[in-house]
Amino acid sequence: MACFKPQLEVNLDASKSTSAVSLLRRNNVIAFGKKTLFGGSSLISSSSFGKQVTDRSNFSPMAVAVREKEGNPSTYAESEEPGKGKKVMVIGGDGYCGWATALHLSNKGYQVAIVDSLVRRLFDQQLGVDSLTPIVSIQKRIKRWNQISGKQLDLLIGDICDFDFLAEAFKSFEPEAVVHFGEQRSAPYSMIDRGRAVYTQHNNVIGTLNVLFAIKEFSPECHMVKLGTMGEYGTPNIDIEEGYITIN
Repeated sequence: MACFKPQLEVNLDASKSTSAVSLLRRNNVIAFGKKTLFGGSSLISSSSFGKQVTDRSNFSPMAVAVREKEGNPSTYAESEEPGKGKKVMVIGGDGYCGWATALHLSNKGYQVAIVDSLVRRLFDQQLGVDSLTPIVSIQKRIKRWNQISGKQLDLLIGDICDFDFLAEAFKSFEPEAVVHFGEQRSAPYSMIDRGRAVYTQHNNVIGTLNVLFAIKEFSPECHMVKLGTMGEYGTPNIDIEEGYITIN
């Protein structure tokens, strides 16, 4: 997901967490945890970045859950809703594939919760890049979806490497299925320097392990669909088949 300048509607100061939580509760936002976007780790030191963010006030240092409630029903949603009454958690739902998946499932009648740390937006800002097509904040996207479809999306902002946050997300939403897009998927990004290489391994491996153990502990009947890339399998010395494969 490449993005425009991030615009979070919830601004928190870690040094004023008590008053911030009170403010959040007044605005119908539930504080889930107190760890940073990187789960409290220091795997990526400030010195490892070529371009730094000078103002992180737009990013929440706490993991929070937000639910948009406003909007008018519309005829946009499909009449047939095979997923009605079923809950699906889309991890990485602010991304290019995750957002489209969340909308597709919501349009099919599923109750969808998006889980995302929004760290991909932070990476773009740190590297000084923007999307060719400006992308508004996830909160505004959710509100717009609610306006045109009459359907709601839950938003859980936090890092899946923070198991406390993930546990609260599972206990509060109780998913019946998880679609896992929540990985750092850029090979070039992982090769910029040691910090980013270590972060990629930590995020992708620990994050996925946390998801598996959260399912085991809190939703043992939950299904998981994990998305990945061909890069996971290396470069085999054979043709990569597409479509139907005949095996003799």
